[in-house]
Amino acid sequence: MLFSIEKKIHRRIERKHPFFSTSVDFYLKWVPYATVFVLNLTGIKTRSDWKRQVLLTAATDAIRYLITDNLKKIVHEHRPAPYLGNHSFPSGHTSSAFAGAEFMHRELRSSIPVLSCAGYAGGVANAAIRIYKSRHWLKDVVAGAIVGIVSAKLAYFLVNKFWKRKKHRRDENADPNLKEARMQADVA
Repeated sequence: MLFSIEKKIHRRIERKHPFFSTSVDFYLKWVPYATVFVLNLTGIKTRSDWKRQVLLTAATDAIRYLITDNLKKIVHEHRPAPYLGNHSFPSGHTSSAFAGAEFMHRELRSSIPVLSCAGYAGGVANAAIRIYKSRHWLKDVVAGAIVGIVSAKLAYFLVNKFWKRKKHRRDENADPNLKEARMQADVA
């Protein structure tokens, strides 16, 4: 059923917009990250400081790339346009756009809740452009969105775990009595 829906969407786009072309999808995927960094620079309160945001961005994109690239190599799904190769599933652009959207949402949801959700609109626009350009099937962009959101959530989990451990060590180094008390508690 999904396959027939994808084929109908592809045929309709080919009929109505056969020469659709744009490069906005290459830039749109980075807008949520840039928005958070610019707002942080202008003094608007975000969840994390800029150092942690850089670490979160790097971790998110590394996880996203690892998952997306390996799935592309394993699945070998052909793109809707036959001359474009067989690395369609999942959409890397869409996974990047939704990873940025999740990052933006987590950083801004307490200070600017409405803007924090705007990244998802950009992700949907990016996914639609990828379908319109005949680079991806519907399932590719849906999977890309899932991979992007999960990558950002996993990056936050891992960075938070690392950040707490680093802070814990810093506290122990600052107060030797605290370190001694913890060591005695571990022995008991």
